[in-house]
Amino acid sequence: MSSRAPNRLPSGRHNLPREFVVNSQRDRLLDSMAEACAEKRYAEVSVADIVARAKVSRSTFYEIFPDKEACFLATYDAILGRFVAEVIRAGRDPSMEWPDQIEAGVETCLGFFAAEPAFARMCIIDMFSAGDSALARYRSAVRMLSAFVDRGRRRIPGGDEVPASVAGMVIGGAAVVIRAEIVAGRTGRLPEVGPDLVYSILVCYMDQDEALRRTRRYADRVVPHYPEESR
Repeated sequence: MSSRAPNRLPSGRHNLPREFVVNSQRDRLLDSMAEACAEKRYAEVSVADIVARAKVSRSTFYEIFPDKEACFLATYDAILGRFVAEVIRAGRDPSMEWPDQIEAGVETCLGFFAAEPAFARMCIIDMFSAGDSALARYRSAVRMLSAFVDRGRRRIPGGDEVPASVAGMVIGGAAVVIRAEIVAGRTGRLPEVGPDLVYSILVCYMDQDEALRRTRRYADRVVPHYPEESR
């Protein structure tokens, strides 16, 4: 999803297949929904806001979506799959140790949110006011990411002693940290909290000194100016 203002199709007869036209209009509406939510809360966004940004008619909107909620869910679905796929793919390299996979996943997650601030706000904040279907999608994403973290119980010596519920609690805590950064207007600086998140995950599954060592190494690579007192 782009953060640029959507471009309007040429007016008049353009000889473009209807499927292309509809897809273009739909994509613009998705971009418009994300941008509108980035500027105001989901509850305050109107269909008029969306169509004005997308430069399509109100009737065109209702040809594609039955209501605002459907447009919101389609916007979320359009990018959620890419987000989860990128995070999990980053940590799926079988040649990597589990802690390295976690570091890669955290780095990819925060980098994605920093590059997609409109989606970050939708995903972490607006989901809670967009109805039960939106909340179900959020919980599904949390479960997928928790399963990714939970592999540590099989991959780390003694990890099987860690309760299965820990992965979900760690992901939930990470979401709280990320949400606070977004609310504070620091979405573009989310990678800076990466070391804190890496440590909070690793320390649940391994020796504290080893978790600290890996966190310092991660910070030196990803956030060179990470405060020394935080290490």
